[in-house]
Formats: sequence, C-alpha cells, structure tokens
Amino acid sequence: MFAIADHLDELRCWPTDRLERRRVELVQAKRRLETEELAIVRVLDERGRIDATVGDQGESPRTVRDRVETARRLESLPEIAAAAYDGALSAEQLSAVTRFADEGSDAEWARRAPNVTPGELARMARNASKPATDESRARYEARELRMWWTHDKGMLHLRGQLPDVMGATLEATITKLTEQLKPATGQAWDSFEHRAADALLALCEEPETNEQTPTLASRPALHVAVPEHGPAEIAGIPIADSLLEQLRANATIEPVLVDDDGVAVAIGKRFSVLSPKVIRAVLLRDGGCRYANCRARRGLQVHHLRPRSWGGSDDISGLVAVCARHHRMLVPHGRWALVGNPNQPDGLQLTRLDDLSPDQAEQLGRPPPRAP
Repeated sequence: MFAIADHLDELRCWPTDRLERRRVELVQAKRRLETEELAIVRVLDERGRIDATVGDQGESPRTVRDRVETARRLESLPEIAAAAYDGALSAEQLSAVTRFADEGSDAEWARRAPNVTPGELARMARNASKPATDESRARYEARELRMWWTHDKGMLHLRGQLPDVMGATLEATITKLTEQLKPATGQAWDSFEHRAADALLALCEEPETNEQTPTLASRPALHVAVPEHGPAEIAGIPIADSLLEQLRANATIEPVLVDDDGVAVAIGKRFSVLSPKVIRAVLLRDGGCRYANCRARRGLQVHHLRPRSWGGSDDISGLVAVCARHHRMLVPHGRWALVGNPNQPDGLQLTRLDDLSPDQAEQLGRPPPRAP
C-alpha cells in the first residue's frame, strides 16, 4: 500500500535538483504509457469494445471520446506518435496537433509541436477548417444564461455561454466599462472582478430615451484576425463567412493580418461599411424592427435585404432595420429572408429560403428552390 505521508517525508529529504530530475523521468514515463494506451484504445475501438458515448475507467464520456478520436488519427501520424512516446508531447498537445496534422506535415509537427503551447495548438486546430453556416447556427442555438440564488448568502449566481460575436461583444463591452470605473483621487483601485460586476449592473440601468425614437445597437469595435489560409477569427474563434458578412454593417472592424503561426504581420485601418448618414436614414424610415410583427425600437441593426456576397449593395433601398435577435435569423446566416420594397410600410414579406417564389429568388440573387 502506498503511504503518501511516508513518501512525502522521504521526498522532503531530497535536494531540489533530484526532485526535478525525478519529475522529468516520471512525466516521460507517463507520456510513454499514455501513448501505449492510445494504441490499445485504437485496437479495442476497431473491435467495438469501447463506447465513446459513455464514461470508461473513471473518465467522462467527453474524455473517452477525445482519446478515441486521438487514437484514430494517430495511426496515420507515425512521427508524432514517436515524439509522444519519447515524452516530447503532453496529452493536451497531442490531442490538438493530431486534429490538423496530416501525413504530409507529420514530420514537421513532430518537431514543432513540443515547442508550441497547447492553447496555440488548439487555436490552429480550430482554424484547420472554415466553420460552415450550419455550425455557426448551432453555436447560436447553444447560447444560454442561467441564474440562481443562494439565499443563505444572499448572492445571485450567473452561468452561461455566448457564441463567437456575441461573446466577443459582451467581453469588449464589459472590459471597456470596467476600465472606465476609475477610483476617486487618492483612493486605491478596486479589483477588476469587482469593477466588472459593477459594469454588468450598469448595463441593466435603463437609459433615459424617448421610446418613440429608434436607437441603434452598440457598435462594438472588433479585432478580426485574417490569416493567409483559413477562416477569419474573432477573439480566437473562427467564424463563418456568412456571419462575418452580417457583422460588417454593424460593427467597427479592425482587420489584423496574421501568419500561419497566428503572429500579427499587419494591422489594417478600422472601418465601418455604412456611413452614419445612411444608418440614420434607415432608422428614421423604418422606426423599428421590420421582422414580421416585431417593432422593437431599441438595439437595432442594419440588414442587407440582398447580401453583398449575393450581389447586393449598400443603397438605402436595399437596407432595413432589424433587432439583433432577428438579424441572426436572416440571410445569409439564417434561413429566412425579407423580400420586397422596404420603402413601403407593408412592402416586406418574411419568407423561408426553401419557400421562395421565382420572383423572390431573383430579387435575392439566388436560384429558385427546386420543385419537390
């Protein structure tokens, strides 16, 4: 039986350099055994003896699934497998690098991966493929915010998750407000966490505004990383082209050209696609959200009826005001389209992409749906 107290007493008598050498030996031995286990997992997986949907050996289903997927990919990456067996790669590094390395780059990444952090390898794995619109929609559907009280302590707890642009917008807004909460002269700075909580509460305060006056949603200033290969990123998260297109009209974007290693090589000029005059004209004409019966007047965004990538323009006759929630449901990112004349109060019709008439499809610049 392993007696931890006795073992600790013995280790405390060792000099530091001996402890460090022993730790390196154990880490290498552990990584060698983990690589051997992956080989065993691969064979058991082939024989149908591992169910990646349930936990196994005291591990969660997610951990089991990740190990099975790593084992499957590792079979075609012998150089990376050898580096892992030699103790050069941690489990985190190995899981990430196998998600984007292939037979052609196997030797290169067996050499480079040990010197790259797990977080950076994970970022490169995310960028290995451009997110499809369906994946971006799935992220949006997974958004959530939960609140519950611990009444004995009188504290409200928050837990949630926000996708790509929503997350980056919230992060940028809270950070900006937090940095504005400066202490009075002569007083010490409060912690960032305290000030961030105060900033969140400040967002809940109703602004003094005329309810009849339509107001634009805040236009976040977002840094968009543009790699030479792969998808654009916001806050390190790759985003679908359709989502980036919707974002262009409703944010101030600063493009950052990055190389294959994610290092910035050039920073472009901040820009907004639509001029303030055009945006103001759209808000004054529409007065609120034009999505079906929604007439929200606050937090509005500008939507291109015919997306620019489909041949649309920035002319006011092709723009409408919509609320942020409904904007995500519209083309090119969503499955719905507003079709018609926005200059008429009843001139727009909300239609599913699959149900477009030939005339509506022509107006959107899309081929008409096939007859069943």
